[in-house]
Amino acid sequence: MKDLLHPVSLVVAALGFLCLLRDVLTRRRDVASTALAAVFLLSGLSFLFSITPMWNYLDRVLGTVNLSVPLAQGCVVALLACQQVVLTYWGFPPEAARQRSRRWLGAGLAVITGLLVLFALLTPSAPHPIDFTLYYAHDDWYAAYLTLYVTGYTVGELFLARACWRLARHGTRGSVRLGLRIVALGATVTLGYSAVRIGDVVAGAFDTSLAEWEGFAWTCGDVGAMLTLIGWLVPTISDQARSVQCWIKQCRRYYGLRPLWLTLYSEAPEIELPIDRVDPAHRRHFRRPSIRLYRRAVEIRDGRFVIRQYLDAAVREASEARHRARGLNENDLAAAVTADQILAGIAARAEGVRLAPDQLTEFADSERQTTRPMDDIDALLDVARHMPRQPARAPHLERDSA
Repeated sequence: MKDLLHPVSLVVAALGFLCLLRDVLTRRRDVASTALAAVFLLSGLSFLFSITPMWNYLDRVLGTVNLSVPLAQGCVVALLACQQVVLTYWGFPPEAARQRSRRWLGAGLAVITGLLVLFALLTPSAPHPIDFTLYYAHDDWYAAYLTLYVTGYTVGELFLARACWRLARHGTRGSVRLGLRIVALGATVTLGYSAVRIGDVVAGAFDTSLAEWEGFAWTCGDVGAMLTLIGWLVPTISDQARSVQCWIKQCRRYYGLRPLWLTLYSEAPEIELPIDRVDPAHRRHFRRPSIRLYRRAVEIRDGRFVIRQYLDAAVREASEARHRARGLNENDLAAAVTADQILAGIAARAEGVRLAPDQLTEFADSERQTTRPMDDIDALLDVARHMPRQPARAPHLERDSA
């Protein structure tokens, strides 16, 4: 059962660690993110050390039989402490969180040290990757070892379940509340593993065995651990899903502005903001969709300013009459008229037309309310939808891949 479930759990832990790695690199001062990534890394190592081929490999390389036991269980104790660090930083002020985290990490280190000492006192034997607990069930030192481990494990899982339920009740984000409830459920399921291991200690004292419960113990341990890992991932996946949606939306807006930008650029190439003088180490930041979208909006505004002195009031009046007849009104009407003004202004500039002050007017959408940052982009997109899809331009005007 162990060799069937552990590889699945290892894959879940590895994928979770990779998902969190980006947050660790971008939030180096965020202790909770670092501790959460450590939870997935330690969980993956605990499963890896317990798989029979790795168990045998470590015995052969390190020269100490069954060393995978304290390695794997030491990782479990460490990840339980790291989970408490995550919850502490989520639920307490920074100073109080630091103090509580030190206590949890200190307790975890003490348990790991005790496990290593007690393991060293066990009678050496042949490797037992499958039935290690059953083989040592009647050993007094192993009874002490298992008692220490199960006590630390059970206390950690109980505190984890209790803290998660408490934070879930007071959480404001739906994904965090859901994730914490799943973590609490996983911690509760793992108590089945604790119960069997406690039974192993008691059975050893009475010269009996719980061999038939081994499958149940490993199932509870692995299923509970997977639920816990999945629960920790729910808020991260939710955040990254929103980031992907935002990235897609920014890309769509960027390319949605393309017809308007090309129309203006074909008449006034000087609107393009140069990046050739930017430090190469920082140039990659200018390729981000958010920065490219902002640049494009600024360039379009600059292009509109260039042709502002060619906006004929008569063109605006005729355009408004025509689009009103089509049933357009409010923002749609202003966007359609503005598109006509831009095209007429470009033509007038190309012909060198000079308008008298009383003939000039403003863009039809100049009075549109843009209170939020994206409102201005939306206003430009409305105008872009009324522009020709492929305006005449020279081949060198393409720069979307910049």
